[in-house]
Amino acid sequence: MLLSRHRLTTPAPVNVYFRNTLFKLTEGLAFLHYSCKLIHRNVCPQSVIINKRGTWKLAGLEFTEKCNETDPMNAVHCQPFTSKLPKMGQPHLDFTAPEIQNSSTCSPYSDMFSLGLLICAVFNNGRSIIEANLSSSTYNKQLDLLEQTLHDLLDGIPHHLQEPLQSLLKVDPRKRPNAQNFSMIKYFLDSSVHALQYLDVIQMKDTTHKSTFYHGLKGALPNIPRKLWYQHVLPSLKSEIHSPEALAAALQPFLFIIEESTADEYQTLILPMFRSVFGMPKSVQATVTLLENLDIIMKKMSKTDIKSDVLPMMYSAFDSTTPQIQSAALYALAQVAGYLDENAVRKMILPRTKQVFDNHTGTKEDSVIQVQANALICIEKIIDKLEKTDILDEVLPMLNKAKLQDPAILLPVVRIYKHMLGDKRYGLTVNLLATKVMPALIPVVVSPGLKLDQFTSLVELLQEMLDHVSKSQKNKLKLEKLSMSSMDKNSSIRTIEQNTGYPHRPPSLRLESRRTSISMEDVIQQTCNSTSLSPDSNLLRVQAGLPGRRHSDDTIQPPSILVAPSSPEGCLSRGPSTGNLHMRRHSSVNPLDIKMTFATTPKPVTPSNLGVDYFASGRGGRRYSATALYESVGGGMSSAGSSTSLLKQIGSGVQQLFSSK
Repeated sequence: MLLSRHRLTTPAPVNVYFRNTLFKLTEGLAFLHYSCKLIHRNVCPQSVIINKRGTWKLAGLEFTEKCNETDPMNAVHCQPFTSKLPKMGQPHLDFTAPEIQNSSTCSPYSDMFSLGLLICAVFNNGRSIIEANLSSSTYNKQLDLLEQTLHDLLDGIPHHLQEPLQSLLKVDPRKRPNAQNFSMIKYFLDSSVHALQYLDVIQMKDTTHKSTFYHGLKGALPNIPRKLWYQHVLPSLKSEIHSPEALAAALQPFLFIIEESTADEYQTLILPMFRSVFGMPKSVQATVTLLENLDIIMKKMSKTDIKSDVLPMMYSAFDSTTPQIQSAALYALAQVAGYLDENAVRKMILPRTKQVFDNHTGTKEDSVIQVQANALICIEKIIDKLEKTDILDEVLPMLNKAKLQDPAILLPVVRIYKHMLGDKRYGLTVNLLATKVMPALIPVVVSPGLKLDQFTSLVELLQEMLDHVSKSQKNKLKLEKLSMSSMDKNSSIRTIEQNTGYPHRPPSLRLESRRTSISMEDVIQQTCNSTSLSPDSNLLRVQAGLPGRRHSDDTIQPPSILVAPSSPEGCLSRGPSTGNLHMRRHSSVNPLDIKMTFATTPKPVTPSNLGVDYFASGRGGRRYSATALYESVGGGMSSAGSSTSLLKQIGSGVQQLFSSK
């Protein structure tokens, strides 16, 4: 691509790119003058091409002249510009040196004048400060105004280039600098320019020189245009990927470009050449460099690429026996923990981290301490993705084994414990704090290696733990005190009930089941069939001790069955309380039912068999009254005396029944 179509249509920014390209043109002229012994004669924008790497190249050699054989810097004869010839067959008049047009002579200094006009065109919207319009007379007029025109343009030209540019545009050729001197001006003394120059010849250097250069290239990249990163720098770095010796140094600028590039640029321009780095054999330094900067790469990668390229490299690093690689792997896990899912953390990351930690618990070397510190930092990053059982079974034993006397290990442990105190789901109970955690941390308080901020963090953690234990234990004791008070109150109530006795709760009473009522038949049957050792005998003792009390649902006293007389003058007597009772009919059944029962009974009912045996003949019978019974069986008895006698006989039998016990 021609320079006139690429950069000179708009004002070019003053940056490293222009410095480098201008330096390239100067070097090209130096090579042409001193190595080829040629004069270019047509240095103009149309003679500069730009290759795919963004480098300016000097072309248009169709108008070259040989230098003086005696002294290359001496002038030789040449053809000036004339309107008699086609303009395409002549050098560009607007970039022609004055001696060519006025005296028909040229020298290497003539090319330097043309170079000065080219520099002015870069800062003048692509136009030369001499605009002759293919006219020799106009050219001479413009030449007379050259100094004033240049002075007006200097404000837009970099400071360190102004004075050299003025010397290039001197009318006298001998006052102009040659190509070698111009390439050493202060404007070109820039690390970024030299870096770009060195990349062109780096393949001819040995590994030592390459490593030294790549370490310094990272600092020069911010001043190099991004376009040159992909066009000029990356192609050189790509050649070092398969060189294990230079890869460690080349990774530094490689990672810087990855960090500053976008995700699309990484996927399309960088990843295709960088993918092989993950799986290839690398030196220890290269592996450590890649692992320590793995978070930069993972920010630009998809989850699929992470699982296929990055994670296998990290897992293989854990299997290494080199402490530097293991430490770097733990550090990498801590940096990329946010990109890993919980299943991978629990099943792969945590077991490998614990294994590496356990393998470095026996000695006190600096490398071992660094491995433990990185392992604890890794645990700190992934603890939110662990289950309670993982923390209790895996993490807490690691914290107990940690060398807490070293501040590099103590600080991650303090942060982990402080994080666990904030949530109960981590399983850090009061018992663990009081018996395991605090006894291990308290002796570290007097460690001489602690600084003030480290000591303060540890004491604050211990105070927080103590407050947590104190609060929990105080609440527990309060609950126990309230429980004991409640138990004492209940015991006092039971004691009062036992001392007061019945009716609150008889001490010798044992209720197997609740009964609604006791019929007369039940009482008679229990009385007849019970022995002195029967538990039911207590029923009559209770009744004897409490005479006259009605046997309801909440007591066990037998009901007081009073038999009403059949006539106004008749009366039954049962103890001293019977005289005060009015006539009462005690029955829960219809008298007609009893009549029907006696009507169907095959055995004739006579007064002689209405004694105690009749009442005790069956437990399944209904309750009844003596009056109803008399009405049912005594309807054929016409004599009032006989009915009275019958009732007296029944009353006597019932009275004997209740008084016998």
